[in-house]
Amino acid sequence: MKNNNLLASVALFSELYNSETYKSIPDILAEFIKGAIVYEQKYSVNSTELKDLLKKIYGFVIPESVLRTTLKNRLKDIVTKEYDYYHFDHSVGDKYNDFKSNVEVITGKQNTILNELCNYIETKKKKELSITEKESVFENFSHFLMDNGYSDNYSELISAFVISKEADLVFKEELNSVKEGLILYQGINYTSDINQLGSWNDELTIYLSTEHLFNCLGYNGTIFKEIFDDFLKLVNEINRNNKNQNDKKLIELKYLDETKDEIDHFFTSAESIKKGLKKLDPSKLAMINILFGCEDVSDIKAKQVNFYLELKRKGIKFQEYSFDIEKSQFNIVDTDLIEELRKLSEEKKKPFNEEYCTLCLRIFTKINTFRRGKNNVPFEKIQHIYITENNFAKYLGHNNIVKFGENDIAFAKDIDYVITKFWFKLKKGFNDKSTLPKTFDVVTKAKIIIASHLNSSISKSYDTLQSKYKKGELTDEQAIELSHAYKEKPNSPELITSENIDSSLDFLDDEGFIEDFFREKTRKETEFQETLKEKESLEKELNYYKQKELEEKARLKEKENEDKKQKLQRELEQKSFEYAQSEWTSIRKRNNSSLWYMIFTLFLTSLPIGFGLFLKLYPPLNAWLDSIGNYQILIWIVLTIIFVSEIFGRSYIFDKVKVKNGCVYFINVFRLKSYKALKLNELKDRYIERNGCTEKPCP
Repeated sequence: MKNNNLLASVALFSELYNSETYKSIPDILAEFIKGAIVYEQKYSVNSTELKDLLKKIYGFVIPESVLRTTLKNRLKDIVTKEYDYYHFDHSVGDKYNDFKSNVEVITGKQNTILNELCNYIETKKKKELSITEKESVFENFSHFLMDNGYSDNYSELISAFVISKEADLVFKEELNSVKEGLILYQGINYTSDINQLGSWNDELTIYLSTEHLFNCLGYNGTIFKEIFDDFLKLVNEINRNNKNQNDKKLIELKYLDETKDEIDHFFTSAESIKKGLKKLDPSKLAMINILFGCEDVSDIKAKQVNFYLELKRKGIKFQEYSFDIEKSQFNIVDTDLIEELRKLSEEKKKPFNEEYCTLCLRIFTKINTFRRGKNNVPFEKIQHIYITENNFAKYLGHNNIVKFGENDIAFAKDIDYVITKFWFKLKKGFNDKSTLPKTFDVVTKAKIIIASHLNSSISKSYDTLQSKYKKGELTDEQAIELSHAYKEKPNSPELITSENIDSSLDFLDDEGFIEDFFREKTRKETEFQETLKEKESLEKELNYYKQKELEEKARLKEKENEDKKQKLQRELEQKSFEYAQSEWTSIRKRNNSSLWYMIFTLFLTSLPIGFGLFLKLYPPLNAWLDSIGNYQILIWIVLTIIFVSEIFGRSYIFDKVKVKNGCVYFINVFRLKSYKALKLNELKDRYIERNGCTEKPCP
């Protein structure tokens, strides 16, 4: 087990508290006491030695009164007291190994987280951390978890590391376990009697700073409003369940005159911005929300009136007082004190604002007066407290030369501190994670820190912008561009994510943002012009290839049409050939019929002449004719009548068209050797003329 192992110890405390094994905080504290006794093998101790023992082993600083109560009520079976010493029975170590094992497991988890953190910082800083630097990282990481102020060197990187692990549920659970354990540990530290948990019985007036009044109405974003709502819910729960002797609220929420003046000045500035007399600082989210939706100055005035009405409705009242601060015996506003605070700030290289310092001391004087100077009491007995998120105000409030005594409750605390005290005192527990206050989540805390740094950096950069603009070092256009650049930066916790945390860190590390902005702008413009040229070149090349593609498509289309035309022509030729062959067969058949008809007609016409010639030329028949004497005249008369009848009556006896066609066919066949071919070509041409097209593809 290692010394200074507070983080692991409180994480174990949280796990034990959330388990069903132990019934109360004293039961868990008793286990740590037994573990310390066995680890050191020191079975006889007084309460002071036991306190030192717990600090040495676990890093716990537990009040002796709490230790004595725990020994008396929870360990009486194994502890006997003689005078001021407590003697432990040696059976106290029976279950020590299980407890030791739990501590070692938790320690291993915490060491893993710390190693990852150191690696992250080394990556961002681009250098290896020394042993001393790693110890400083550990110390500041502890401060981050324990709300002991912000680290000057590592707060940004620690917060960025936590945000970068936002999606790692195991990591968040382990860190939140440490946070819950610290709440329990700090509650034990600042509670007079841990056996009296479960209710709040003391009167307390809480004075809210300007930012908390804005948070109350959501002017500073969602997360801050959720945190304030968690705070208000606890206050209302206490007031519902408990009343003071006069049957009034135990917890009063108020604001001071200085706060009201600051709020009124804020709304007046909003009116000046609306009139164009001032420029809007993009880091002021509350100002942006005040101006949002306001058409003219009267709308802002209406918002101001409504602002105070809403505070009153939520039970937040204005604190009136009649005493003279300068003459008050509890006055802490002092010129020598302010000068001493200035020197301390310069030594620690912290910014110092004398005007704001004086304002804070005036507020602290009022708190001190309300307390009647009684500051060295437990928190629940303090009666009056001022809560603020301003780091300088908290620094002043915790400074020993301001609060008089080291053990005094500071005049100023943050809202996390008060929520933690209420939560512990009411014994709320951590089992139902959905009901835990937003401020208990370490990622939320990290986002708030980064947002605070960003707003501070944006505000400084904006002041530089205004100065350069007034000196004429920036044009109107350049000033507007820079203003828009600042507005784009995440200026509220809910806008910060694991995706933009690296760019946010870059902005925080960039002291010459304005110069870098215009250098980057020039680079982007040059890159843009080069991109345009490249785009034009690519477009030309693309158009060239598109033209080539179109030409190729046209060529292919033309070839396709030509091929189609040729195919159609071939089909037409084939069909015309088939048509010609078919038609020629029919024509030839008709022509042959006409030819034979013509021959038959010629035969019949010339038959009488031929018969007469045959009678005369054929001797036997000629001898016969001679033998019949004058009777042969009758035969010649008959033949003559037949011949004449054929000559004069053939128009009515024979088909002249067929005779003519037969004659024409006969002449063509014997006159033209290629008549058939000519006729076929004629038929083909006729078919093509009727059914074909030659200039374009046929439909």
